[in-house]
Amino acid sequence: MNKKITRIKDIIFPNKKINYFVLTILILGVISGSIFLMVLNSTDKANVINQIQTFFTNINSSNINSGLAFKNSIITNLVYITLIWIFGMSIIGILLNVFLIYLKGFLLGFSIAAIFKCYGIKGILGVIVYIFPHQILNIFSILILGIYSIMFTIKLFEYMFSKKNNNMRNMLKKYSIIYLFTIFISIISSLSEAYLLPILMKIIIKLFI
Repeated sequence: MNKKITRIKDIIFPNKKINYFVLTILILGVISGSIFLMVLNSTDKANVINQIQTFFTNINSSNINSGLAFKNSIITNLVYITLIWIFGMSIIGILLNVFLIYLKGFLLGFSIAAIFKCYGIKGILGVIVYIFPHQILNIFSILILGIYSIMFTIKLFEYMFSKKNNNMRNMLKKYSIIYLFTIFISIISSLSEAYLLPILMKIIIKLFI
């Protein structure tokens, strides 16, 4: 059992250095997003707070079109992970993917900070519901695909310039399987965001906010 768990762990997070690098970029993005809200001028902060309040009001009054929300979410998620997958197959793509990973963290940090700014300590449960499960799934898919994209780029660089005998066909196959896996995760995430999130948020709003 332990061997199977270790094997799965090694497949999902295959390179410690790259694992820590990608995770660090994501965390830096979250921190930067949180700080960015704090340095906005009062007008911009007011606009952000107004948008958050409007979002919560729409959920509370059931003004959310779940079908449309799912469509928008799945399109956004698929475009994001597809860009990472494509960029990973080019040498310069590693820089673009680092930016996309950072941007994902930045947007998450900004959203969390905005909810806290709007509702204070009462917003803790709102943040938890907002993050779990769909944002956790999104972060997981971005992390694993980001790790493999950087690994693939490094292998490609070695194959092209260092003349190392890397099995690129096998690496591309594995990379593509990971991409398909993240698509599956993204579909679950979008379903959760569109249909589960409004229900949980509505309960939190009525009870605590």
